[in-house]
Amino acid sequence: MTTTDDSKIDSKNNNRRWDLIPGNKWHKMVETEYNDYNKLIIPRAAAVTYLIYSGVSYNGTDDLYYKESMCDSYANAFQVHQRPYKTGDIHKKWIRKLPYFWYLWLVALPVDIYVHTAQFFFGERGEDFLEGGGFFIPYMCSHWTLLSASLVAPCVCNQLPEYTWNPYFRLLRYNLIVHEYIYRMTLRKMSLSYRLYEFGLFVLFSYMVYDYTMAFF
Repeated sequence: MTTTDDSKIDSKNNNRRWDLIPGNKWHKMVETEYNDYNKLIIPRAAAVTYLIYSGVSYNGTDDLYYKESMCDSYANAFQVHQRPYKTGDIHKKWIRKLPYFWYLWLVALPVDIYVHTAQFFFGERGEDFLEGGGFFIPYMCSHWTLLSASLVAPCVCNQLPEYTWNPYFRLLRYNLIVHEYIYRMTLRKMSLSYRLYEFGLFVLFSYMVYDYTMAFF
């Protein structure tokens, strides 16, 4: 069985760049966590791993704009994550033009929503409808949960005491691990009939959980 994942594409385009400040405690934690996670998991969603940790690293500086030296790497990681849609040039342009906060909300988020909606119907690797089978929706849920956890980073870095940093990075790692294993389930090669069958089971299971939960209210 052959699959296409982030790690294979990144191995061909291994241009991830880091520009961390020596002696910066937040950046040191980012570097340690990123390296430890990659050794522990060897993620197939490698682009997402880089996007999360490099995005979190921004909070260790006082700059309004994302580091120029990392802009292309960040945009290229989005390009891999959002394939087959060519979004790299959009990210390269606007991450430089806008303060990072506004870039995330006005460009990165809308583009990501559009791309993942399109991937649901037209696929990421050429299998078209429901490419991830019953795991596409859980994959999206874990994706947005992970994104939400990463967006808390400014508050943790700038407003909370340092002893909260370690639990925060552990939470981030656990979310990445869950996301990684669900992502691997979406990489399976399946026929359209099996994808429909599996998605139907997911919908049925979700309805049963909802119905069971509502019985208590």
